[in-house]
Amino acid sequence: MIGWTGFALGAFMLAGGTAQFLQLAWGLWVSELLVFAGLAVLGWQLLRFAPLRAMGLDPFAPRSFGLGLAFGLVNYVAWAVPLMALAQAIFPRSMVERFDSAQIFERHSTIELALVLLGVSLAAPIGEELFFRGFLQRGVQEHRGAPRAIVVTAIIFSAFHLDPVGFAARFELGVLFGLLAWRAGSLWPAIAAHAANNALSSGLFLAAGETKEADLVWWVPLTLFIVGNVALLALVRFASGRLESPRPMSLEPMAAAPPGRLFAPWLLALATAVALLLAVDLRGVQLNVLDAQLRPSKELRKQDAVKELRAKARRGDASLEDYEALVRSLK
Repeated sequence: MIGWTGFALGAFMLAGGTAQFLQLAWGLWVSELLVFAGLAVLGWQLLRFAPLRAMGLDPFAPRSFGLGLAFGLVNYVAWAVPLMALAQAIFPRSMVERFDSAQIFERHSTIELALVLLGVSLAAPIGEELFFRGFLQRGVQEHRGAPRAIVVTAIIFSAFHLDPVGFAARFELGVLFGLLAWRAGSLWPAIAAHAANNALSSGLFLAAGETKEADLVWWVPLTLFIVGNVALLALVRFASGRLESPRPMSLEPMAAAPPGRLFAPWLLALATAVALLLAVDLRGVQLNVLDAQLRPSKELRKQDAVKELRAKARRGDASLEDYEALVRSLK
């Protein structure tokens, strides 16, 4: 379990990081569904347990899923916003800007932005919950008990995002998702809460633009914290006895299969995804590689002349050399 977890996190950093570097919208889906979710499923198969049963995904539990959505929305108000506002007020502004996760929404076409939003709101909750709560927490829980498993997994989950500013907020989210998965005996409410949190935060960012939690008047996060926790306590009481899955997760042995047969479908899907990316957006990949070499600043990337020429270069109406010359001249 420990060895596979280390391998999976390393694979995500290498394969997932490379995928998102080449094309963020495409890379989000590949890294979350083919790397994170795929390695969670493979992990249970290599341990010779049925993956869907081990993670409580069979059957789908509509009531637990709905309650998970409610917990994600209420918790965002009660804890996520206040913790991010506090962290952004404590950390230097330069560090807040450096680790601003909202940068993933920059410089995208309409279709790409839609794919990024769907990736953040759908692919990420599925992939990350299958791996962190469905595999890692589930395995630690078997040997060290639920409380320790929830806390340890939440720490690893938050640390893995490599964001010191958002560490406390993501740790709290990890605890919430872990509690939901444990009490329900299923990943469905954790997936739903994760999706609700990400969708709400993404939607508010698009509506608020550059405004950050720390820009709010101090009493706004405090009011959200008080009102949100009152609502959260009421939701906990309402969910008592209603959250449990009709068929909680269990470790059911499955027949052993050769590793090659287990890995083959995922590797084939990854190769197909790479081929599709290169066929559809080779120019975009080339521009991303060029940007990595040029390293234009955030302010330079926002200049109208740079944005317009980059868009033309991506459509093939301007050369990569023209774009490179402009960026170098403005640096």
